[in-house]
Amino acid sequence: MAVQLGEGTEDIIYGASSIPAGPRTFGGYLSRPDGVREWPTIVVFGPRTEPTSSIKNICRIFARHGIAALAPDVGSDEKRARSIANASAAFIMNPAAAWSSAEYGFGVLAFEGGLDVAANLVSDVPTVIAFATVGAALDSSAADRLADRTIPGLYIGSRGDESSGVDASLEVQGALPTTTFAVYPDGDTGFWSDDSPGYSEERFLDTRDRLIGFFGLHLPERS
Repeated sequence: MAVQLGEGTEDIIYGASSIPAGPRTFGGYLSRPDGVREWPTIVVFGPRTEPTSSIKNICRIFARHGIAALAPDVGSDEKRARSIANASAAFIMNPAAAWSSAEYGFGVLAFEGGLDVAANLVSDVPTVIAFATVGAALDSSAADRLADRTIPGLYIGSRGDESSGVDASLEVQGALPTTTFAVYPDGDTGFWSDDSPGYSEERFLDTRDRLIGFFGLHLPERS
């Protein structure tokens, strides 16, 4: 782990993290504020099975704003990914993890294809109390799993991102009455990712502020 000072209000600790699951250990990336407190926490799933550089950067941004972020390496097998996601939840909810308040509730954040495993985690673990998704195709299958829980949600998409299927995503609004839908009129695929050809600083900064504000509102306060 390393300590970094940067944008936001908190010094942070960040780096590769081991996620225990019984006799096995899985990998991931953890960024959290460097302070003796229990911090609000989110689990982050990106477009690839392992945390990309842009996902790691987003985790660090959250930490600098007082929210711990764990991005697990879930692997490509669907059943294994679900198991690792649940193990990640157990890891941050463990009272021995004195840096996290996740035992009292935590958030889930998904970018693009990470929505599928994120929706499973929301459905599986009742301690999830808020979820958000960015640039993802929110189809009826994912919506059905998210609708298992009446918790605050946030959807961020762009009409310029053909892969996210904004129109189809908006069709499921009725099934998710506690979810806010924010749609940009333009912004290419990967508008949120600083290592994507479609990256837009304007859209990223707005997305960042929306996400930090959303989870800051709905997660337990730091203690």
